[in-house]
Amino acid sequence: MPRNTSAWSAWNFLGTTSRGFSVTYWLNQIQKIESVRPFLRWIAGHGFHEDGLKSGKAAAQGLLGKKCELLLNPKKMIPSWTEAAARLLVARFFNQYISIGNLILVEEGGSVFTFGKACEKCPVKSVIRVHDPLFYWKVAIEGSIGLAEAYIDGCFSVLDKREGLLNLMLSNDFFSLFLDKSMTYSCAVFKMENESLEAAQQRKLSLLIEKAKIKRGHHVLDIGSGWGSLAIQAVKQTGCKYTGVTLSAEQHKYAERKVREAGLEDHITFLLCDYRKIPPSKYDAIISCGMIEHVGHEYMDEFFACCESYLAEDGILVLQFISIAEERYDQYRKRPDFIKEYIFPGGCLPSLARVMSAMTTSSRFSIEHVENIGPNYYTTLMHWRDNFMANKDQVLKLGFDEKFIRIWEFYLIYSAAGFKSRAVGDYQVLLKG
Repeated sequence: MPRNTSAWSAWNFLGTTSRGFSVTYWLNQIQKIESVRPFLRWIAGHGFHEDGLKSGKAAAQGLLGKKCELLLNPKKMIPSWTEAAARLLVARFFNQYISIGNLILVEEGGSVFTFGKACEKCPVKSVIRVHDPLFYWKVAIEGSIGLAEAYIDGCFSVLDKREGLLNLMLSNDFFSLFLDKSMTYSCAVFKMENESLEAAQQRKLSLLIEKAKIKRGHHVLDIGSGWGSLAIQAVKQTGCKYTGVTLSAEQHKYAERKVREAGLEDHITFLLCDYRKIPPSKYDAIISCGMIEHVGHEYMDEFFACCESYLAEDGILVLQFISIAEERYDQYRKRPDFIKEYIFPGGCLPSLARVMSAMTTSSRFSIEHVENIGPNYYTTLMHWRDNFMANKDQVLKLGFDEKFIRIWEFYLIYSAAGFKSRAVGDYQVLLKG
């Protein structure tokens, strides 16, 4: 029955003393019952019309053969005066800045707020369910970090229309729960929407190898070699000699094991060291995929100077990196945000202009090719998110808790949104020495 007594209904009776009876009710109005074709409301053993919900539950359980629970309408959200003021600020912000797509906030208790307008050219619609009015306060006061913490604390959830955590310190078992079989932790390149993540990652690796113009007999340096997928594919594809460097002991151990399994120990060497401490040598090509984001603004020039010192004459340097727009770069690098606070402490996404200026200041490299593969990162991240949530139970078995799961899911969705909106890009850049 409705909690509001003004919405209670009257009921009618139809039956005889020799068999069961039925009743109907409808919003406080007596309904006329015709004996030939009555509009019936079966009570099924519960004698009062207020117990009709119990009857419905009993009937549903009998038909479906499974247990179900009654869902009660949640109480209407009542924010404090500070939270109400914060809600007003957040609403004004959304009204002012959401011009493309549609954002819907659904509060516990039924209040709905709509911002922007979806259209045929941009049918994007996001629905956020607000569970706690503290959501508004956190967003109004702390921006993107507040949004992240509100999600982690369960203040809101996102309805999926498709039905201080330093990455290097997490285990290989953890990453295997959402990456593809090759354990490639960077943007894939998709040709078709329904293509597998594994196929798209293999295509990306092949693109890097082709752009570096690797040949048999070449010696290749990989700065930030990860779990070794690029090294193994490059050697199999070209027969080159390959040296990779990483700071992660977990990745180093895993990569060496995969090289042994592939029987490529004579071709591939992995070093556990800083890229600035690589033993002196000259390489025909250098590849660095997803690494300079961790170098830092102040050390970008040093990175290119090191690369030039390692590269043979006429050698090629191929970079793949996430980039932020130049007009936002200075403000971004000086302020904390969710990714820098929770996922990559000390990380700094460079602007393309910053990369180019560091290159020209500290080296004689010339730009041969630039390609933005950023739109593929949205698809990559959503594959990772789906894999991660599908393996949620396995994540818990590794010793992580629900809060960690919410942090990591938010990280993947937050990053995907950045690429979807083109707030960030992902570039492959070919430089010649």
